[in-house]
Amino acid sequence: MNFGFVDPWHRFLPREAGHVIALMGSGGKTSLMRVLADFYREISVPVVLTTTTRSEPLPDLEDMDLQGLASRDRADLPHAFFLHGGHRPDGKWAGLTPEEVDDLGGTLPDRIVLAEVDGAAKYPLKLHREGEPVWPGRTSLGIVVMGTSAVGSKTEDVLHRFGRRAWPPLDGLQSWTVWEWDHSLSLLREPGGYLSRVPADIPCVLALTGMEEQSDSIGLFDFVGRAMGHERLPLTLFCDLASDPPAIRTACIEQDGEP
Repeated sequence: MNFGFVDPWHRFLPREAGHVIALMGSGGKTSLMRVLADFYREISVPVVLTTTTRSEPLPDLEDMDLQGLASRDRADLPHAFFLHGGHRPDGKWAGLTPEEVDDLGGTLPDRIVLAEVDGAAKYPLKLHREGEPVWPGRTSLGIVVMGTSAVGSKTEDVLHRFGRRAWPPLDGLQSWTVWEWDHSLSLLREPGGYLSRVPADIPCVLALTGMEEQSDSIGLFDFVGRAMGHERLPLTLFCDLASDPPAIRTACIEQDGEP
């Protein structure tokens, strides 16, 4: 399959306040969410970052809970801040409910909402449990995040919940099995995998992270071509989030030589 690159990479992103962009998957959701927040800063669109599960504290970003938000003057809010459901005993931030995220359209009507809707315990890939991801009803774009750094490593080292959750497409894997591109494709496209967990009415794109660690360009582009063969994945983001500044390119399917 032929694909070209979108210039600029962020051309597909909504620019109007009121949108909810949800990030699901594994391997760099929080880092990518910060990149999105920085982009919206550049075009002077304020954002609020949040989660419907839980999140590690982000020390360089102002945070508050709903009670704190209610007491703040809207004109005094920073361009980007993290809104959570309070501090958990384990030190993490608790998430908002999907309904609370939806209500932000009325509470903060001038902002775009960036929301993490599942967790992966810092693994590049994961097996979802039932009930994940937790989608706000107003989600207008889903970003499906997968870590390419998994390829070439042992399955037990790269797949969250391996050995604790059975999933038929990967049942033959052993802990020492080397993870391959075909395994990632199954995890993305098979029933019960990442893509099937995005509600049918939510447009989505694929974001591949860990590009700075992946040297198998032949395998990578073959994987992307097959992934974008799915009608729900018209775009794929190639993300190097470790560089300064982070580097992203967006691939799209070419029609008659045109992206």
